[in-house]
Amino acid sequence: MPVVPILLSALAMAAIVAVRYLLASGGFALATRLRHRGLYTGMDPQIRREIAWSLASAAIYGLPAGVIAWGWQNRGWTRIYSDIHAFPLWYWPLSVLLYLIAHDTWFYWTHRWMHRPRVFRVAHAVHHASRPPTAWAAMAFHPIEALTGAVAIPLLVFVIPIHVGALALVLTVMTVMGVTNHMGWE
Repeated sequence: MPVVPILLSALAMAAIVAVRYLLASGGFALATRLRHRGLYTGMDPQIRREIAWSLASAAIYGLPAGVIAWGWQNRGWTRIYSDIHAFPLWYWPLSVLLYLIAHDTWFYWTHRWMHRPRVFRVAHAVHHASRPPTAWAAMAFHPIEALTGAVAIPLLVFVIPIHVGALALVLTVMTVMGVTNHMGWE
């Protein structure tokens, strides 16, 4: 297995995840500043911490995503497809729903696990340190928590067929929902 191309793919995916986070969180943070003036006043140290944890999480999310992307492009490892006619057209929205339900279920149970006292102290407390949360807190995770989130979609692409455009929609919905659930006024 060629290590350099896989590593470059992982770095590229980490950069894509980081840019997606910065654009989504930045956009919603700006909207919050305009709509709720003063809500984030005096929170600069917290926001810097949230961004730092989130960028570290983006790197963790990017590693398996990069390996999967490389394997899809070069080896056909996954059930990701690019020919819209590979499955009936009605399957496209169904696959989006299947992924969102599977991911939400995974998130629900791992999040419950994160609230066990020992796990909370070691890992999940990083996320809850954002009080009140800001739009920048969406991915502010300890590496353990980031790992639990980073494996769900990469595992699903081996099991449930999905069009590359549908996968992009799933990731967009997950990003927007993650950010809008942490804006401090939702």
